[in-house]
Amino acid sequence: MSMEMTAWHALYHTTQAPEERRPLSLATLRRIGGFARPHAALLGSFLVCSVLGSVLAVATPVVAGQAVDGIVGGAPIGVVGGWALLIAGIALAEAGVGLVARWLSARIGEGLILRLRTAVFDHVQRMPIAFFTRTHTGALVSRLNNDVIGAQRAFCRGRSRWRHWSCCPCSCCPRAAWVPALPGWSGRRPNTIRR
Repeated sequence: MSMEMTAWHALYHTTQAPEERRPLSLATLRRIGGFARPHAALLGSFLVCSVLGSVLAVATPVVAGQAVDGIVGGAPIGVVGGWALLIAGIALAEAGVGLVARWLSARIGEGLILRLRTAVFDHVQRMPIAFFTRTHTGALVSRLNNDVIGAQRAFCRGRSRWRHWSCCPCSCCPRAAWVPALPGWSGRRPNTIRR
């Protein structure tokens, strides 16, 4: 088998390999908490931005529905214009919240990488000389990099799952429970569609 075929074979098996699943122990959760603790305020802000972004994402179609109902029901132009301005405001707020959430996510991720790399390199520097004579330098550097990147991916994957989960309660909330609280809600729905 040629060297090129060996490389393609290794690449195929790497990409097609099943993801390794290990149960999280209490000690592992404590270590994760230790690395996440300095970012607690940023994580809290990220969670608030995620929930707020989810609420805004759900509010846009609801308000758009109210605008359509106003148009169909023959509402005054000022009311329909108010709904349109509210939709534009929600879109701007959603974009702003998304931008802040992405910035917070990047800051948390990069801070986590810095802390992990610092801890790993401090540990490697405390190793005895015999460790370095037995271990190949390339293998060590590759392992250090892959472990840190893997930990960051696991941490970020958990954050992104939270962002998707936070949208579910907002979108599953019955419309009748919170739409009547919106300004301009008259409570009446047009029975017929005028053409």
